[in-house]
Amino acid sequence: MAGFESRETAAFNLAMPYLTRVNSILNSNYTEFKIGNTRAFAINLRQLYRELIPWLIVDPIKKIDQRKPIIDSFEELSKLSQKNKDKIWEKMEDIENIMRSHFKALGMLMPRVSDPRFLFGNKQK
Repeated sequence: MAGFESRETAAFNLAMPYLTRVNSILNSNYTEFKIGNTRAFAINLRQLYRELIPWLIVDPIKKIDQRKPIIDSFEELSKLSQKNKDKIWEKMEDIENIMRSHFKALGMLMPRVSDPRFLFGNKQK
């Protein structure tokens, strides 16, 4: 079963940099929130979306598009007045929470498995 082990190793080697990037973005968002940098927070949200989009389901036949709520929220964010900082922060936090819920459903936040190779195959409860 050497082929199976090499697949597991490859999955692990690919998963770790990906999860590290996601974690880095989330940590950066925490920092930008603390210092009140809305521009950097918004840029980080776009990067987080780019990391999440390959995992979102789009099925026109079943009329499922998991991207739509996030895209709509970004659109709403872009229309907010720059003077209304509280609304901007509120919308950005909403966007991050939507994406966090997708990451959690995919088993990418606070994993319950001891081996990261199985993160993408297991759902969190």
